[in-house]
Amino acid sequence: MILLMGNFLVIGTWNTKGEELEFVCQELARRNHNPIKLDLSATKGSGDRNTALLSVVDAAKKKLTTLAKQQHISGAVSVGGGTNLGMAISVMTEMPLMVPKVIASTMIANSLTMLRTHKDIVYVQVPCDFGWLNPVSKAVLKNCVALVTSMDGAMPCPERPAVAITNIGITSGYLPGAKAFWDELGYDLVPFHAVGESTMAMAELVDKGFFKGMLDLTLHDILDHVAKGAYGRLDERRLYAYLSADLPTVMAPGALDFIAYMSKDGILPRAFANRKVYRYDYRWCIRASVKEVVKVAKWIGSILDKTHPEHAIFLMPLGGWSGVGVRGGEYYGAELVEAFREQLLKYWDAESVIDVDLPLDDPRFARLASERLFGLMQKKWKM
Repeated sequence: MILLMGNFLVIGTWNTKGEELEFVCQELARRNHNPIKLDLSATKGSGDRNTALLSVVDAAKKKLTTLAKQQHISGAVSVGGGTNLGMAISVMTEMPLMVPKVIASTMIANSLTMLRTHKDIVYVQVPCDFGWLNPVSKAVLKNCVALVTSMDGAMPCPERPAVAITNIGITSGYLPGAKAFWDELGYDLVPFHAVGESTMAMAELVDKGFFKGMLDLTLHDILDHVAKGAYGRLDERRLYAYLSADLPTVMAPGALDFIAYMSKDGILPRAFANRKVYRYDYRWCIRASVKEVVKVAKWIGSILDKTHPEHAIFLMPLGGWSGVGVRGGEYYGAELVEAFREQLLKYWDAESVIDVDLPLDDPRFARLASERLFGLMQKKWKM
């Protein structure tokens, strides 16, 4: 008797990539796994193609929900070109973090913006085109099956309590101070890059009860979200996940003084004319305006109005919000601090918004924030 080891979705358009998809199913079965077909084929109709594809994706998501209720889904693998890439990403974003997900496509390298989801999908750039099986595609597909079936699909189970912390390049100077503090207490400190996709993954882990506390010291991705910067792919779950759960939290305005922008030719949009600009690497740091930081405060405030957390505070570093924008330097903006604080106080009481006479990008600031968070955790969890 052969014991099946796992149930793996095989996602793709059987009407155009049937040979390859059947080969994947056979490879899964050869490894004693159960392949489950999720067909994304779109039938030709009188409507436009995009509408038809959206309808297929919607039906696939509903089928995925039904399948997940009926049996444990061990992972998913998809094979195809550019159209399938977009459809498969849309379907796989419905799957939880840590469930193995692999997409093989001929269009990975030139579709980078499409790949921007917070889900942990592994992308494989295929050297040859699909359409029928050949020695090259067989070798690639065997590797994809080996990859997806070898991953550990379990949600991490930390041996020690865990705390989340956000940062970005121009605020990473505070990380050593935070790491040392939580190491001393025997906690795991898990960093998240404040660039939208990473912080949205953080929110999903918060929903699963993964953390005992939150050090959301860099809110840069919210600025990019409201000011159309490079790293603003998020929604209100970014904050709502931990504020609605009243997870002990310390927030700070890390990198709210700069919008991130990428320009291949070095030419900045007219909207950013007459701004102070710092060249970070291939990316630009565009100095934020008072209007933009006020908009961020309102965005945060709208979530505070819905959640009313009791174990959360906001630390306001007067010495600067980033390593680039330190007090006394060219990019420091006292007017940003004042405008942001004034707006935030419309949603939060004065006891919860605390001035700190330190730069944010400083290990001492992170240690202070960590001490305040630990106090909130002791109060919340009665430790």
